[in-house]
Amino acid sequence: MEKSIKAIKGYFYKKGITERIVFVISALMIVTTACFIGSVFFILEKQLVDQTQSSVKKDLDMVLEKMDMFFQGVENDAVSVLVGESCQTLLGNSDQFLSGDIIKQHEKYMLIQQVLNSYIGQKGGYGAIAFYDLRGNCYVNESLECSGEYGGRQMARIGDFLASDRQKDMLELHKSPWKKARDRDYADCISYVRKVYSMDSGRLIGTVEIEIPNSEAVRLYETVMSGDIRLYFASGGRIILAGDEELLYQELGEKSWYRRTEDKVGGRDGFLMTEDREAWYVLKDYDGQNWTVISEVAKASYIRALVLYGIGLVGLGSLIFMASLFLVRFLVTSITRPLSRITETMVEIGRGDYDKRVIVKDGGEIGTLALEFNRMVDKTRALMQEIVDKEAEKRESELSLIQMQMTPHFFYNILESICGLIVMDEKKLAMHTIQLLSGFYRGVLNKGKEIITVKQELDIAVNYLEIMKICCPEKFTYEVCCGEELWQNHICKLTLQPLLENAIHHGFQDMERGGRLFIRIRREAEGLIMEVEDNGMGIDALTRKRIMVGERQGFRMESFGLRNTDERIKLYFGNSYGLEILPRPVGTLIRIVLPDRSDSTVLPEGQ
Repeated sequence: MEKSIKAIKGYFYKKGITERIVFVISALMIVTTACFIGSVFFILEKQLVDQTQSSVKKDLDMVLEKMDMFFQGVENDAVSVLVGESCQTLLGNSDQFLSGDIIKQHEKYMLIQQVLNSYIGQKGGYGAIAFYDLRGNCYVNESLECSGEYGGRQMARIGDFLASDRQKDMLELHKSPWKKARDRDYADCISYVRKVYSMDSGRLIGTVEIEIPNSEAVRLYETVMSGDIRLYFASGGRIILAGDEELLYQELGEKSWYRRTEDKVGGRDGFLMTEDREAWYVLKDYDGQNWTVISEVAKASYIRALVLYGIGLVGLGSLIFMASLFLVRFLVTSITRPLSRITETMVEIGRGDYDKRVIVKDGGEIGTLALEFNRMVDKTRALMQEIVDKEAEKRESELSLIQMQMTPHFFYNILESICGLIVMDEKKLAMHTIQLLSGFYRGVLNKGKEIITVKQELDIAVNYLEIMKICCPEKFTYEVCCGEELWQNHICKLTLQPLLENAIHHGFQDMERGGRLFIRIRREAEGLIMEVEDNGMGIDALTRKRIMVGERQGFRMESFGLRNTDERIKLYFGNSYGLEILPRPVGTLIRIVLPDRSDSTVLPEGQ
């Protein structure tokens, strides 16, 4: 804590006088306004929440009363159906209807139609009335389409009910196995089922089911729902009735707000309250069906009024704040303006604009400070220019020193080879070798130019390879792949030769024949890519690391060496370019990245 306070103080005192004064006054005004708005917001929110909860409780009581009346009517209808002659005849003589002739089938059809005309026609809220005998057969209006999947599940539910000791039950949310031909899909519904006993013998003869679609049940309480209030019923932690069909079958056990109510008991009025970040929830047990009715009230709509009020207060406070801030800033700026000019000039100079100078008309200490500061900038600029000049001279010296590292042993070895050819009376080959050597050094010298074209560099490389093929016949072959459109790109002189020399002398060291060298040059998004690949002995990971960090232990580098080649590229073109040694199962691949440009003026980085 103490460190945090010190850090805040340090940050505060680093600011200018104007910023510090404005900051303190602004902070005081913001804190005062925030406390006022927060207290008002809290009081209004409390009142709105209480009013909302009271209104929701009244709505829930009304909904439960309507549900009681509705289900009582369903039960009465079921009793009327099961004691009716049509139902008794249908289920009591089910064996005859199933195995009977066309007349019996027609009689069954007429019995079903009588029930439907008597109850479905008068009760538009029923989806279907179905009859089940004890053998697992179902009788329903033949105009309805049946789903085998949903029908099988429903038959299992009916079978469990018949095997139980319950006389009536409410089958909770499921997909109806019946639908009308014009309907798109099978409806989500609940079903009231009741056992049917023979009026003559008193034996159990089947079950009657009255299906209530979810959409029809929702009509009982749709008047209390709105865009901000959702009402639904749950049983066993699962939503079984809801106006929003996306909520159906949803498991509430995953909701944190529902888990907080599992072990709680409602208050004196039977209601239980909970909430989360999005809504308030009012719950009450519906004893008539052992369900729980839940009203979900979105907070956004009720907070919106509070937010609008808060915005008004913030707007008024902002106007007062801006007016006060203007007056304070005007007073402080009249004192600190000269210091601000000095500060701004120092920032510009820090960014590299050394032509800036402080212009202050004030006298006294501030005027003296500005004058001395200008003198200090003049001296600093002169010293920096001197450092830049010396650094340029140093870079040129480094480049020259690197180029001087090329040993003369290659030249001496070729001369000895030419002498040997002359002794062996291979005069034509000796003359050809001399021509190749002449072409090689003509390219190397190149009037002292350090930057040449890709075409010139390839000529140097080919001359070198042809000379080495004369010195080491049948030891290796080579292949060059480079499009003519890349010939005019620029490159450091003697970039390829050290790589080729390294491959021949070390990669093919233990090979009498069969060596292969590939030179590939292409254009990619990152620049001009040059690759030299061989099938020699390769370079292990430790040696590759030593080469790239400048160590020479365990690996003798000929000519410039791989590391020096990388340094030359970076000195001329920048650190984003250079050389990379890539591992290969057989041999070595060296990849060079260069800028893709053919302009004639290419200077080292920083010059």
